[in-house]
Amino acid sequence: MERFAKVFESHDRQILVRKGEDSDGDAALCISTMFSGAEMSININFGDSDAALEKALENFGQEQADHFAKQFEGESSAFEAFQRLSSRASECDDE
Repeated sequence: MERFAKVFESHDRQILVRKGEDSDGDAALCISTMFSGAEMSININFGDSDAALEKALENFGQEQADHFAKQFEGESSAFEAFQRLSSRASECDDE
């Protein structure tokens, strides 16, 4: 069976991980969750490497879903979650 998506439950959220494409049509792993009815998705781009995308989906498991969902504990909106991710990215840039 060809697998194109996985669903995980973690930290009171569902995490959908699926094969997809970015806005340029390149292979991307799409990781999505919901906040009060609003979907938030993050794409990890693999260029034209379908094999790398396949491996990424294959290797994405409960541990990765737990890590992803933990980043949003206590957040009730997609905007708050985005702000949290943005502030963490800034902290990483400062290091």
